[in-house]
Order: sequence, then structure tokens, then C-alpha cells
Amino acid sequence: MKFKNCILLCIAAGLFFSCSKKKGQALLKEPVIEVEIEIYENPNEIAAEKEREEMKEIIYKNDEYFQEREAEIDFIEKANFGIPGGDNWIIRLNSRHVLIYVIKDGKIEEDYYGTETGQYFVDQYMDEISDYDILHDIPGTHMPGGSVSFGDFNGDGIDEIFRYVYAKEIGHNIDLFHYEPQRKAFVLCRIRFKIIDTKKGPAPVKFMTYKGKNGFKVFYSNIETIDGPKWIPDPDPKNDKWIFFSWDEKQRMFAEAGEVVD
Repeated sequence: MKFKNCILLCIAAGLFFSCSKKKGQALLKEPVIEVEIEIYENPNEIAAEKEREEMKEIIYKNDEYFQEREAEIDFIEKANFGIPGGDNWIIRLNSRHVLIYVIKDGKIEEDYYGTETGQYFVDQYMDEISDYDILHDIPGTHMPGGSVSFGDFNGDGIDEIFRYVYAKEIGHNIDLFHYEPQRKAFVLCRIRFKIIDTKKGPAPVKFMTYKGKNGFKVFYSNIETIDGPKWIPDPDPKNDKWIFFSWDEKQRMFAEAGEVVD
């Protein structure tokens, strides 16, 4: 598809000038010329948007959830979580719940609302966590206005879900969800963090390479809650330090790999 815009371009081939020798001589200027410019839309993006709309209609029509509730999809994108049986799609509802679908030939084959142990995929508003954008430097595809990003964070070619979460009962956490084919379910890796400065930053998580390993550092704390730090008899020695985490294939999770020392 293409469309045309007519744009008036003022071409300054000649400057306004006056002749000082003759009074009243008219100022000279170049005429305004209409130039027609053809602008082409990206056909790949047009096709992708059409596919997204088609998937939304399939989900609306085939998931009873939408027939029982006044729910709307405010975000939808294709992903690759390694779930077999069809294309993987991730959506977010206007209720902030995040769902994952496997769709093939116009039919929903599987859907996932959370992990095998019952943690739901729920997005949060960023201002509930911090006044500054702590998601800014997190790689992957960000869900607009939220605390969730998805992408290949461990370098295996398969997408995972990254989420900042903050609640009175559990305090500050980052959650990393990934699909385990042998268990046919999503599993959770949860890491505590501390907001360094809610007004200015810096962000408490940074993806990086450290000592030859890919991963991320976390400004760690296992005691901070919405009501402030809790007293515990034996504080974790990792508190208030940058701790590096990288993917451990044996454990099938992001595991602690030591303190980051400048």
C-alpha cells in the first residue's frame, strides 16, 4: 500500500534582495512550488499488524474468558517461548493480566496464565515501583506503560519474560519466567532487589557481560518491603551490593555468580 502527500516546499534558490539604486523597486523572490512526494509504508509491518488483528479475533471468539468478562486486549505480539504445537503469542489485557497462547490454523491449542506453581503473569504500572523508568535499559520487547519485557535473555534462542514486581507481602522482586518443555509449564526464577533512589535511579538491574559471562547485575536486598526494611537476626551478606546472575544450564535458571567488583 502506498499513499501520496503533497508538501509545499519553499525553495530558496534566490534570496530576497532590494536594489539600493532605485527607490521603490519591488522585492524579488522565488515562487512557491508544489512538489509531490511518494511515501511507501513498510509492507512487512502492514502484514504483521494484520496478523495481530486476526489473532485478537481468534482469541476473542475462542477463549471463554472473554465471553464471561468485559476484558479487552491492549497488547499482542508474536513471541518464541519454545512451546510446541503452533505459533506462540503473548497478550496483555486491560486488567494488566498477561496470557500466552499457542495458536495453529485459527485454533487455540494451549494457553498459559502463569507458572506451574501458581504465580500469575501480571503486569504492573511502573510508577507503582519507582518514579523513574527502571525498565529503560532492560532488553527485549517492552509492554507499553508496564513493568514487563520479553526476549531472549539467556542467549539460547528462546524467549523469556522479565518482570519487575512490587507488593506489600513480597517487597521488590524481579521475576524471570521461562518455559520448560519437559515439564510442559512455565517456571519462575525470583530475585530480590533494592531501589537505590526512587527519584533519580540508577536502575537496580543492568544486563551486562562480566568475567566472560552474559547476565545481569542486581542491587540486591532480601529484606526490603513496602513498609521498609524488616529486621532479621542474620542479615544476608549480599544486601546492598551488586550481585551478578547468569544462566546455569544444569539448574535451568539464572543463578548467582558472585559480587560485581569494579
